[in-house]
Amino acid sequence: MIPLIALLAAAVLAMVVIRTGAIALEMTGLSRDAARFQALSAFFGAGFTTGESELVVNHPVRRRVIRDLIIVGNIGILTLITATILTFVGEGAEGGLKKGVIIVFVLLLLGLLSRSRLWMAFIDRTITAALKQGGVVRALDYESMLHVREGYSVGEFLIEADHALVGRTLGQSRPRAEGLTVLGITRANGSYEGLPHGDATIHAGDTLIVYGQESALRRLASQRTDDSTGINTNAEAADISSRVEPAD
Repeated sequence: MIPLIALLAAAVLAMVVIRTGAIALEMTGLSRDAARFQALSAFFGAGFTTGESELVVNHPVRRRVIRDLIIVGNIGILTLITATILTFVGEGAEGGLKKGVIIVFVLLLLGLLSRSRLWMAFIDRTITAALKQGGVVRALDYESMLHVREGYSVGEFLIEADHALVGRTLGQSRPRAEGLTVLGITRANGSYEGLPHGDATIHAGDTLIVYGQESALRRLASQRTDDSTGINTNAEAADISSRVEPAD
């Protein structure tokens, strides 16, 4: 009976590990379908070469998740095979049939539970909370979501009282002319304005979230009020992608 319990426990654990890996990958910015496919591929060692796999190997957090899935998958598959052999070794036809029925019943029950939206929503919330609490992975990956490549970045700029943009609208400051796009403005009172229009006015204490070429961001960060552009960004530019680091 012990080998049978070990076999069923290993099967349940394998499902939990795959689900955890898929959620971890999804938290880094992969789509749900891609995350689940990559988690299954890594656990069973399928090694499919797809566009999503390129996104995985080029990302440190995703690489770590896939690495752990491969390691646990190899151990898990070996455990399942061993437990299966031990379950039926020395059993007669009747005993083997009974254990086979138990295994099929448990697997069918797990299959039904996996199709229950309420149950899986509870499991997903529990796993997500555990991953966040443990600092295993941090949602969301801005680089992947914005398709950041070499030479492009996302910067966050605090607008101080002596900043040349204070009192000016985005239409007047024309950041797009510098090759920059303002993704959002966090106001001094904590409110957020996403994809602001050209008539949005910049105030002291606001924080601009800007996307564009790194060279343009550096120019923006080094300009002063008396520059010919009239733009002063004396505040420090912080690269958001550097703050979405993999947790050890």
